[in-house]
Amino acid sequence: MASEPIAFRIDSMVDWDGVTPVGLQRSDFKVYDQRYYVGLIEAPAGTFTADFFGVFSALTPKLVGVASSSSNPMSVLRVVSAEDPDVFRDEVELSPRMVHVPVFPGDRLSVVTHEGGGSSLEFVVTELSDREHIELATVAAPRPVGRRIRIIRTGGTGFTHEPTTETWKPAMMWDASLGTLVAYEVVNGVIPARDLCMSSRAEGCYVSVRFSGLGVGEGKILVADGHLREAFVVQEGLKNGAWSKVAFLGRDDFLGLSSSVPQGAAVVCDIEVARVAPGERLRERYARGG
Repeated sequence: MASEPIAFRIDSMVDWDGVTPVGLQRSDFKVYDQRYYVGLIEAPAGTFTADFFGVFSALTPKLVGVASSSSNPMSVLRVVSAEDPDVFRDEVELSPRMVHVPVFPGDRLSVVTHEGGGSSLEFVVTELSDREHIELATVAAPRPVGRRIRIIRTGGTGFTHEPTTETWKPAMMWDASLGTLVAYEVVNGVIPARDLCMSSRAEGCYVSVRFSGLGVGEGKILVADGHLREAFVVQEGLKNGAWSKVAFLGRDDFLGLSSSVPQGAAVVCDIEVARVAPGERLRERYARGG
């Protein structure tokens, strides 16, 4: 059976820093009717463990409501599942409106505020029963996310999509500090859509690119079909630092990149990718009458 919800209010005299453990224990709170815990913090703090000051077991899944005394959009809470606070399950903006996040065994809550002084946090914590966990899972659909790819071309040569018969699969590595997939490449050819899009079936995605390091040169973005690999120009004449118009890649299409010789030793191409759900692009074209 799930527990009854318990509410906490913690007043801090300074901003929450997101990294320092909160040193409060159960005995440090004033307790009202065994359901409302009120505490005070005067030193920097910012992380909470899943046992909530010893009131709950650390090994039970919970649903946690959180609210703040401020609506500063730079103040956030993260549900952190690893030692690195930048690796997190969820992130929500803090405001007086209560929002809810699931918290699992081993998780921590990391809170950062930018009030220039003190603020208050309110939590409502409930342990989840098996039934409630299943109900939460059925309604908590995954949120759509984008993908950022950075290809750094070294060797003093620009990008080229030719020959289009060559399949180029950049060796991308995740850079957690940038939140970006990064590849160092000197290969020519076209990139398969399935290596860019976030679907095993590559149902389709929108892409936009930006070149840097071109100096006074120009860049070009192309799409090649999956059968003949004929390249169609999406946009040319891209100046240094300018984002291209958006292109659509079908499931077996290829992306082509072309640029002038870089000003220095390397030219960089940033690619923004957003998955297109089945039918979405057709509905958009139908709405435009195209």
